[in-house]
Amino acid sequence: MNSSSLILQKIAQGNERSFTEAFDYYYVGLCYYADKFIHDSDESRSLVQQVFVDLWMKRHKLVIEQSLKAYLFATVKNYSLDYLKHKLVEKKYLSGQQPLPVTYDRDLIEEAELNARINSAIEELPEKCREIFTLCRFEELRYSEIARRLGISIKTVEMQMGIALKKLRAKLTDSQSIQILFYLFSKNC
Repeated sequence: MNSSSLILQKIAQGNERSFTEAFDYYYVGLCYYADKFIHDSDESRSLVQQVFVDLWMKRHKLVIEQSLKAYLFATVKNYSLDYLKHKLVEKKYLSGQQPLPVTYDRDLIEEAELNARINSAIEELPEKCREIFTLCRFEELRYSEIARRLGISIKTVEMQMGIALKKLRAKLTDSQSIQILFYLFSKNC
């Protein structure tokens, strides 16, 4: 039995310490992940807290067939998409306007799903590639700034970014790869 299965088993049995450890370990990453969908850090934190509340409340009857990490990230994605749908409905209702075209809703959901696939592919990168890629993409640092921060050469940063982009291209479809490349180079990484 792997450690994730053991933690899930302990949580299902009501072990608060295992639950707290899982919360402490995954909370920040899940908030970051949720924020990629809903672009509101307060709401992201609230959403992730709700995921953990629901996990604890449903622990006795919950059947998780994948790892705890996979379950949590999938749940956060689903809650985030539900949140976006709810916000669109709320906005339509409060504005009293005609409903937005279905294509607008679909575009938001497709964008959120694309971001989820990109984030999943990034999570699968080797640790050093992921760190450098994240500094470039999310913190918008230049190669020279990344090299200085990590105490490595600019050539190493370039090489690691090359590895990261190659692995991401292999994981994602052509249109997704183009979007990543466009985003990266439009930010002057």
